[in-house]
Amino acid sequence: MKIYTTNQREHYVETEKEFACGEHVEFGLIKIYPEEQRQEILGFGGAFTEASAWVWSRMGRKQKEELLDLYFGDRGSHYTFCRTHIQSCDFSLGNRSYLKGEDSESFSIEGDKAYLLPFIKAAQEREPGIQFLASPWSPPAFMKSNGEMNHGGTLLEEYYDAWADVMVKYVQAYAGEGVPISRMTIQNEPMAVQKWESCIFTGEKEREFVCGHLRRKLDQAGLSGVKLAVWDHNKEMILERTGEIFCQEEARQAVDGIAFHWYTGDHFEALAAVREKYPEKELIFTEGCVEYSRNSRRSDVSFAEQYGHALIGDLNAGMNAFMDWNLILDVQGGPNHVGNFCDAPVMCDVEKDEINVKLSYYYIGHFSRFVKPGARRLLTTRYTQNVECCAFRNPDGEMVFVAMNPTGEAQKFKLWVGGRICPMEMEAHSIMTAAWTE
Repeated sequence: MKIYTTNQREHYVETEKEFACGEHVEFGLIKIYPEEQRQEILGFGGAFTEASAWVWSRMGRKQKEELLDLYFGDRGSHYTFCRTHIQSCDFSLGNRSYLKGEDSESFSIEGDKAYLLPFIKAAQEREPGIQFLASPWSPPAFMKSNGEMNHGGTLLEEYYDAWADVMVKYVQAYAGEGVPISRMTIQNEPMAVQKWESCIFTGEKEREFVCGHLRRKLDQAGLSGVKLAVWDHNKEMILERTGEIFCQEEARQAVDGIAFHWYTGDHFEALAAVREKYPEKELIFTEGCVEYSRNSRRSDVSFAEQYGHALIGDLNAGMNAFMDWNLILDVQGGPNHVGNFCDAPVMCDVEKDEINVKLSYYYIGHFSRFVKPGARRLLTTRYTQNVECCAFRNPDGEMVFVAMNPTGEAQKFKLWVGGRICPMEMEAHSIMTAAWTE
């Protein structure tokens, strides 16, 4: 068994241990049940935003290569499941529509070719099989009740087909650029009125738009393989929202997944309930970040543990895929056209041409580097809440165990797998991944 450990001083330190067949043990156990397989893992990744792409474009050639190597390819975090935005979002350089004025025939993604598409294509050179999920933050202003892309508003019903047409053209245009969009969400945070791009959908209206317009338009365009996910908002309302949408069988047929964020807390139990209620649906974490407005006084290790805690909790609750928010940002936590700055696992000083890799980058890597697409989560049980953990079997049969110690004290336990035991010890505030082949 190879063990990789990260703490505040060192990253992915490799050691080796062996299982042993011993006498019956009852205390201090963390148990993995290989025969108890759960959901399939689709992948891990982050978001290609215009802000990230702009920062990448401002770095020197060597630093650009280093940034790509951090996330993609054999030397990086093996990001294979990534998000991007349809039209603009708050982490864009400004409001931007794919249409000129109210001309529905003027569709163009030319603006994306300045920063966003070059960054995506550079990543694809290292990781050709990246799957992309795209989310809209707002329809064009003229299609909305408030006449602007920001500050909420709703999509006017007379424009349901027109907005669906834009989303279809987006998928087609990106395919033409060699960027296949395999999934879309209907609306980013559909219950939040934000000072940036936002649009409100009730559960009933989201269901109506999906079933009566977007799914139909995609199918008519020969894009029936594009999967659709609803909600794309926080977990405290995920059970209620999915109930509103899936109350009609038509919606269960049209919708493939449920997307969610972390900004209102854990609510792992709600996610587990959704997994149990809709076992056929993909559960995809589409966004989470450390917001400076609420977390400015916390430490780097607490930021990293926020990721570790969310990943383990959501995976154990049934999550299929995880996507962080911005891949990279500048030292201010932007650019962001409304000042909504936040942290990213990798930050760049574009003036000094320097890269700052945060501890959170390595914590996410303890999952993304080792748990491969197609892996199955395995049931784990633990004797203490002081160690958070999860386990997987990769498609090649390799076993992977991830554990985090978020406490200020060392933690000892015995890892039990099929009657074999291996004693483990984790120092305070550390994370480890163990990998072995049976």
